[in-house]
Amino acid sequence: MTIFERQKKILEYLEKAHFATIKELSNLVWTSESSIRRDLRALESKGYLKQIYGGVVFGEYDKAVVPIVIRDNFHSSVKDDLAKRAAELIFDGATVFLDGSSTVRRILRHISGSLTVRVITNNLNILNEHVPDKVTVYCTGGRFLPESNILVGSATEAYLNTVSADLLFFSSQAISEDGEISDVSEEETSLRRVMLSRAKQKIFLCDSSKIGIKNTFTVCTKDDVDRIICDVPLPWEK
Repeated sequence: MTIFERQKKILEYLEKAHFATIKELSNLVWTSESSIRRDLRALESKGYLKQIYGGVVFGEYDKAVVPIVIRDNFHSSVKDDLAKRAAELIFDGATVFLDGSSTVRRILRHISGSLTVRVITNNLNILNEHVPDKVTVYCTGGRFLPESNILVGSATEAYLNTVSADLLFFSSQAISEDGEISDVSEEETSLRRVMLSRAKQKIFLCDSSKIGIKNTFTVCTKDDVDRIICDVPLPWEK
């Protein structure tokens, strides 16, 4: 298969699937992952696709929020492990903020059934999770973002400013090597800043694919959070 044929096949696959990992594409065109990476760099330089954490998306998502249906299945087992570790920090009687990320919404499935907990969230994907009997879920209200299935905007932030939480669990699209947490979504960034200001303890969940990346809007820095839960040691811990 020529380079042209290989790249054409990659684009055809992404046009249908929207997202793929390096390994998927390597298996698709029967070539090494190093060759795939060279192909992706060439295609990205032409604007056909966008390399994101752990894989690539079709070019229409360049500088935009990647839809939740794509993000949710990526690194699923890692996200579940991070969520389980986060849930161990929740105590009886706690009020908890959960943001709109695909990692954080998994926390709900790991909360002990013996705990009485209040959950406040803008994440409508939580409605698809099993809610333990002693967990009460409050929804913020606000403007609906269909690509992420979350609520954002001034009404959401106004509601959050009327409540307080013992714990905030949040994620984001990127954390730089010096600990700057950032995202491509201005609205989600603004909302997370309000959550940070209204929570006693702030816990950031981050899988390794997000490390070393810096996006447009800064949420906070590592010094603004109490704990970071990650699947690998962070750059400043090595």
